[in-house]
Amino acid sequence: MEEFSFEKASKFKKEDSFFDINYLWVPGLKWAVGRLYYTSVRPEGIVLLSLIAGIVSAYLFSQGDYLASIVGVFFIQLKNFLDTVDGYLARAKNMTSRLGRFLDSLADALVYICLFTGIAINLGQKGNLAAAYLLSYTAMLSAFLQCSVYNYYLVSYKTLLNGRGINRTDESFDDDDKGGLSDRLLFVLQFIYQFVYGWQDRFVTGIDKFMLKYNENKNRPQIEKMETQWYGDKTFLAAVSPLCFGTQILLLSIFTILDDISFFLILMITAGNLYTLFILAIKAVTIKLPTLKKQG
Repeated sequence: MEEFSFEKASKFKKEDSFFDINYLWVPGLKWAVGRLYYTSVRPEGIVLLSLIAGIVSAYLFSQGDYLASIVGVFFIQLKNFLDTVDGYLARAKNMTSRLGRFLDSLADALVYICLFTGIAINLGQKGNLAAAYLLSYTAMLSAFLQCSVYNYYLVSYKTLLNGRGINRTDESFDDDDKGGLSDRLLFVLQFIYQFVYGWQDRFVTGIDKFMLKYNENKNRPQIEKMETQWYGDKTFLAAVSPLCFGTQILLLSIFTILDDISFFLILMITAGNLYTLFILAIKAVTIKLPTLKKQG
């Protein structure tokens, strides 16, 4: 076995990396991945542990007790840590796959659905249950869409650097997937992914295309330079990174400790969405795309 390389395990080479705030919330990542690298532990096993930790957290939040919610914070943070470890371990061991990609994303979705349901039950015990569900699920929808914006531009950047890979901005079935349709599990996971995330991906893609169209000048853009400027903007990628699940989970943890979970939900719906719209608007009006010079 070759020696462990954290750079190989990372999503990007050092020269291509950008400041992603989510990695501030997972101290000990390099140590954990380095230890697991020399074991027989597979990334799928880490995904399963992450899923279990997330569901346990959701159950604890649903109890409506402050102490139980604090323990729930521990488990949701454990879930976030393991969720980061599995991707790094897969890249370090050359075990990245479409199957693992869908398992990871669907585990995240299941945890979030359970978590926000648990929060709704928690708040419902102290007030109006219907209002608690409405507030919690609206915040969950906001959280999903915000993270989809982050993922869309992250995957677009990776595609710009390395070409089409394991993750795609459009996960609908195409010719590249036909050879794998005999694998029933992969087919089922991709089908479920389309149901859960497909509409989110299409929504964010639509916003991105609208912004691109807004930026087009009368002359036809030079496609390669356009993609480099548009999807290779590291400042924007850093600005969009707080929209990921990791930062959302940190905020939930903080407001749980402060015994004000409802404020976290309101924050996701208001400040979270306003910040998302703000950085997208800034991107749309500040990036100038190159155009072809007129001939003759």
